[in-house]
Amino acid sequence: MDEIIKRLKDKGITLTPQRIAIIEYMMNNKNHPTADEIYNAIKKKYWTISVATVYSTLELLEELGEIQKIYTDSSARYDWNKKPHHHFICRKCGKIYDIEDEFTEICPIISVAKEQGYKIESIKAYFYGLCPKCANEEKRKGDEK
Repeated sequence: MDEIIKRLKDKGITLTPQRIAIIEYMMNNKNHPTADEIYNAIKKKYWTISVATVYSTLELLEELGEIQKIYTDSSARYDWNKKPHHHFICRKCGKIYDIEDEFTEICPIISVAKEQGYKIESIKAYFYGLCPKCANEEKRKGDEK
């Protein structure tokens, strides 16, 4: 926590109690929350906080490279893990899982793009399907028929 506070202060960012509460929530909740989920959790302690404050703080943190914004079909979600990684989104339960792997170095699509002269600066991939739990439930239902 001290590191991010120092980085933000060094960038001239004012750290209000509400902003610190948002940062703490993000650090302690790796479940890719929405802004509304963050707001509902924080307003219990900071009842004067507004949804606009949550959104503006998340936008600021994203702009500064402290968090990632994940776009799903239904909402934007936020990820504290800023290391390069990809996401798996379960089409049944809606949960988002981090996929951390170094496969981007051997990905044939990237090789082709580089051969065609594209300079790739970052890669964000979303995988859609069934998480192991939902896939097992679906399989079990299929076996019961």
